[in-house]
Amino acid sequence: MTASKDATQPKGNFIVGQNRGKQPGSNTPDFTGRIGIPGREHELPVALWAGRDKHGKLYFSGRLTPTPITDNVMAQLESLTDTPVHDATDMADAGPNLTLRPYQIVAFANKSKEPVDTDSKEEAETRAKRPDFWARVNLGDGSPVVQVGIWAGQDRYGRPILRGETSYPQPTTAAEKAPARRRVEARDSR
Repeated sequence: MTASKDATQPKGNFIVGQNRGKQPGSNTPDFTGRIGIPGREHELPVALWAGRDKHGKLYFSGRLTPTPITDNVMAQLESLTDTPVHDATDMADAGPNLTLRPYQIVAFANKSKEPVDTDSKEEAETRAKRPDFWARVNLGDGSPVVQVGIWAGQDRYGRPILRGETSYPQPTTAAEKAPARRRVEARDSR
């Protein structure tokens, strides 16, 4: 990505820490923290639960709370009444075989970080810098699905912490970059 693209792409922060109060077997989240949505002023609370997929790989699923984190208590209270009621039509396609409910977040291990035998030293170093997990978030307000690059680490006490950066997915192909009307016309002309 070039510097000019990076400068125009709004980004937000993501940080969650291990829930120290979680008792074994309880339904409380494994991680709690906050997520900043690109181009928006306030961060939102987020809760994540750890799990394993059918292949034994670690993943996280959770939800956002639509009440923004702010010092203005009245604004927080007011936002409680502004939260819309959602139905099945508010689901968001977040990628192949992935549909998210409103306020849902799902994070999967980054397969492209895994080393490949044919990697050069430079390629291996590049892979090591990639996020440990990729997440998708449905904000529940009709806006595009947000992507999150997440790196695993430790806090100052040695407990797990997940940090990252949020952004809106950028088109990667010429067809995705073209205005929607042109894509429709191109499909219809076949």
